[in-house]
Amino acid sequence: MTRLERLLGIALLLSARRRLRADDLASHFSISLRTVYRDVRALQASGFPVVGTAGDGYRLPPTSQLRPLALDPQEAEALAVGARLLAGLADAPLKDRLKTAMAKLEAVLPPAAIDRVADVSEKVVVEGSRSATGPLATLLEAVNDRRVVDLTYDGIARGEVTRREIEPLGLVRYANVWLIPAYCRLRDDLRVFRADRILGAKLTASTFTPRPGLSLKDYLHKAEIEAARFPHDS
Repeated sequence: MTRLERLLGIALLLSARRRLRADDLASHFSISLRTVYRDVRALQASGFPVVGTAGDGYRLPPTSQLRPLALDPQEAEALAVGARLLAGLADAPLKDRLKTAMAKLEAVLPPAAIDRVADVSEKVVVEGSRSATGPLATLLEAVNDRRVVDLTYDGIARGEVTRREIEPLGLVRYANVWLIPAYCRLRDDLRVFRADRILGAKLTASTFTPRPGLSLKDYLHKAEIEAARFPHDS
C-alpha cells in the first residue's frame, strides 16, 4: 500500500467513525505510531479537518460527515463478510485494495450499518490459504483491460519452466486453487494455468480482442460438460 493510499484510507476511516485512537490506526494499517502521527499531520496540513489528539483519539467534525449510502445493516454486513472471504484467498495487492474499498464503504454508511461491519471483524474469522496464491491483482487487471501477459510458468504436465504470452479470460476458484483459463500464444490454443505455479507475470503494452469460441463462458460450459461425462465419486 502506498502512502497516498494509506492517507486516503485514514481519511475515509475518520469519516466513517466518530473517533479513532492512534493505536487503532496503527493496528489497522500495520504501521508504527510515529507513522500515524506523521500521516495525521500531513492530512491536517492539506486542509483535511482532523481534530483531537493521539491519546484522546482523532475525529472529524459532524459537519464533515459524508451522506450515508443506501445500504441497510444486513447488506453492509454481507459485503464485509464477502470481503473477508476473498481477502483470505487473495495476494497482497488485492488484499490492500479490499481494505481501502471497505474503508470507503464504511465512510458512507449509517451508524447502525457501521456497527454491523465492525462486528464482522470480531465475529467472523477466515483462515487464509497457506499456499501461494499467485499474482491475482496483475491477472485481474489483465482480464479487465484485455492485456497480454508475459508469463513465466512452472508447468506440471511437462515438468519444465516456460515463458509465454497469454490472453487471460478470467479467474476461477476451484478445488482450493485459482485457475486462469487463457489463450496461450505459445501453444496456439486454450490452456488453463494454476496461479500458484506462476513464477512471474508482467503486463505488456499489447491488448487482445476476444477470440470466437474462446471466452470464459465457453471454458466453463466445456468444464461442465466434462464433469457430466466423468462425474467424481461421491
